Amino acid sequence: MKTFKLLAALIITMLITLHIGLFTSTTVLYLMDCGGIIHYTMPIPWMPFFGTIISSFVISITLTAIVTRKLFAPLRLLADSMEQVAAGDFSVRLPEDNPGLWMHDVNVNFNKMVTELRSTELLQSDFIQNVSHEIKTPLAAMDGYATLLLSTELNSEQRQYASRISASCQKLSSLTGNILLLSKLENQQIVSEKTNFSLDEQIRQVILSAEPLWNARSQNIDLELPEVTYYGREDLIWQIWGNLLSNAIKFTPQGGVISVRISEDQETVCVSIQDTGVGMTEDVLAHIFDKFYQAEGSRSTHGNGLGLSLVKKIVDLCNGEILVESEPDIGSTFTVVLPKSVI
Repeated sequence: MKTFKLLAALIITMLITLHIGLFTSTTVLYLMDCGGIIHYTMPIPWMPFFGTIISSFVISITLTAIVTRKLFAPLRLLADSMEQVAAGDFSVRLPEDNPGLWMHDVNVNFNKMVTELRSTELLQSDFIQNVSHEIKTPLAAMDGYATLLLSTELNSEQRQYASRISASCQKLSSLTGNILLLSKLENQQIVSEKTNFSLDEQIRQVILSAEPLWNARSQNIDLELPEVTYYGREDLIWQIWGNLLSNAIKFTPQGGVISVRISEDQETVCVSIQDTGVGMTEDVLAHIFDKFYQAEGSRSTHGNGLGLSLVKKIVDLCNGEILVESEPDIGSTFTVVLPKSVI
């Protein structure tokens, strides 16, 4: 039925524009004759042909406009909406208020699909948060008991087991904490509770908090941190530097160098963290921001594959950009570009 209506509309449009074209061409020739522009004493044999050309031109323009506006516009809207859904936005909806629209059924089914996806996402998010929250309590108890055991007199084998229990508990606790934070950030669209703070001092504090890690590996920290004041969410920005520095320490060998630089212009603040570590191949670079992704060879080290996912999400929330350059056996450079927010 919808196809018949569309075909009928096209035929009617063609007939109307054909008559308009013939009428227009005849009127133009008549006015030209009355104005003395042309003179003839008998009917002009090519006048119908001239009128047909004009009519065809008018029909082509009209049909192109109709196809572009009426037919392709809903498809363009659908394509834009699908792009939003692919980016993780399940709040998008297509119009359903015009039952005569030829895309009406498609829009209705699309909205049903997005609603189901949204429900699934919320269910998954709630499940992750609830499970992660429930896991943290017994993990804290297990870690406390393991720490208590380590403070008593144990033989070497018992001390080794207690240390492994404590380390595993801390690793799982870190994992659940990252899952909770990432789940929260994925449902967040704007950054609130922004304040002015010293960005260079924050990075120094992050480096000092990681001193036991880089000092144990005899790594050198090269700093170039001019005074920079940034307006943003301080605890979230801390997560960026903490995760990037932790990765740099983890993948830089004994005696390596980690360089941290800050620069700024009128619109942005740029922070780069460079290491002389193992570097990454192109295949690894393509997946480093995927959740739980760990390259071969890094699974035996401390980590859960969520650090860079957190960094990427926080940078995106701040409307910033993160750039990565890396070469195997040479090192990696992570550059974070943050726009200066308006106070």
